Amino acid sequence: MEEKTVVILGATGSIGTQTVDVIKKISGFKVTGIAFGKNTEIAKKIMTELSVENYYSPTELGFGRRFTSYGDLVAYLEPDIVVSAITGFEGVKATLASIPFTKRLALATKESLVCAGRFVKNLCKKYGVELIPIDSEHSAIFQIIENSVEKIVLTASGGAVRDVPLEKLNSLKAEQVLKHPTWNMGGRITVDSATMVNKLFEVIEANELFGVPFENIDVKINPSSFVHGLVLLKDGTIKIHAGKPDMRVPIAYALTYPERRYENEKPRIEDFDLRLLDVEKERYPLFYFGLQYADSLEHRIALNAADEVAVEKFLAGKIDFKGIELVVKRVVENVDKDNFRIDNIEDVFFLDEISRKKALEEVEKIANS
Repeated sequence: MEEKTVVILGATGSIGTQTVDVIKKISGFKVTGIAFGKNTEIAKKIMTELSVENYYSPTELGFGRRFTSYGDLVAYLEPDIVVSAITGFEGVKATLASIPFTKRLALATKESLVCAGRFVKNLCKKYGVELIPIDSEHSAIFQIIENSVEKIVLTASGGAVRDVPLEKLNSLKAEQVLKHPTWNMGGRITVDSATMVNKLFEVIEANELFGVPFENIDVKINPSSFVHGLVLLKDGTIKIHAGKPDMRVPIAYALTYPERRYENEKPRIEDFDLRLLDVEKERYPLFYFGLQYADSLEHRIALNAADEVAVEKFLAGKIDFKGIELVVKRVVENVDKDNFRIDNIEDVFFLDEISRKKALEEVEKIANS
């Protein structure tokens, strides 16, 4: 079997390091380049263990070939697969820069489709690039979807606030919100799981990936995170994708598709927890607020930018948990006042920038009130 080359964008993060774990375990893949931020120790370890010579980072390592941008790195290497796993809006830029120079985009960056869905898909079509989702829920739907779909159901864990009394939600501290019941993830995505902004983004991703109308996409809470997705077919059949919560499985599938080559611990029948619970409006108000704007690219860009800023400030102790909701709502509602319209990718970048500025203003207002 011919070895496939891989570039990992966001190599030192949760998805990136688990991608490295998968590649160590299955043959036929060679990591030729990585991109990372400040975590030089993990980056050096990856490059040494996998004999990686090329990287992009704002930080100089002192060895290897350093490139000046994501695009330069991927353009030079022209890998078979790009794993796009950089969080936040920076991941949007990295994804767009990489598409022209690869054959398969293994996408873990939610913001890419939330903020630039049509641009990402158009570029993939133009360059003949396969788009394979890494998110466990979208990987699940990808594996079981067929033409006669009536509805798809994405599952959520409910995050760290799932069982917290409603009257105590607003007083939660960062360390409490970061205690996710089933997944071990980065800071922002863990907080987004608690507000279910993360699941809002996944609803948008599902629409972009599978073309299923928003009204036919439902969300249920599965407390064990054992059920990853369901497809309801027109003949009444329900297909369920379930398995232990381990991101290495969808990562491996994105790399090896259409094969399954990753060996993992097999679940027992006793592990099955198929409970599906409703998403409480009082507990997850931002999820329902965002659903109103799911079909508007302009509002989605503003929402992502505001959420990214608000979560960062919450984790820094600048605002409380309720402050995240207030910042996001004020920034998103401001989009209508200024009558923004997205016609090209430059408009996406511009709206992201001014939404961040507006979010910082709202953070200061809350902090000083």
